[in-house]
Amino acid sequence: MCADCPTPYAEKDPIGMKSQTELHTGHRGEGVCKKGCGLLLSCEDVNRGDHCCVDALRTVTDALEARSATLEHETRMARLRWNRREQSLLAQVSTLQNEAQLSALKYQRRLHQYMLHISSIAEQVTGYYKRDVRTAADTQSQISDITAEGTPQEQLNAPEGFASSYFVSPAAKAQS
Repeated sequence: MCADCPTPYAEKDPIGMKSQTELHTGHRGEGVCKKGCGLLLSCEDVNRGDHCCVDALRTVTDALEARSATLEHETRMARLRWNRREQSLLAQVSTLQNEAQLSALKYQRRLHQYMLHISSIAEQVTGYYKRDVRTAADTQSQISDITAEGTPQEQLNAPEGFASSYFVSPAAKAQS
């Protein structure tokens, strides 16, 4: 990486300076510093002969530190954005779960009301048929009681006449 370029290049050059120098200056560097820094030298540095390894390395170090600070800042910002996004998504999921629970309770309550209504109707129908069967059985038992004795019991007890006493129920006769 060079001091002027904040983006690294993945090249065969281990330091990556050769390709970056070519991109920024438009021409190839003249060579590598023989004093020990290993940086590529530009034509100007070679022609002037005033290359200082310490200053060049400080410049590269400053650029790398600036790039590192920028990347750290971008990382913090990205982390904050992702945390906010995660919180937003968690809130949405929680809201959807609450809505689903409320809907389930609502439909469960409706189902319970429908089941109560159906059981009430079933009890009414069952009660109606039981009453019809009981009424028919009571009528049948009254008819069988009358035919078994040969003459109606009410007729014997009624002194006023056959027609009026025959249609009076035994319960009414018991009260009089």
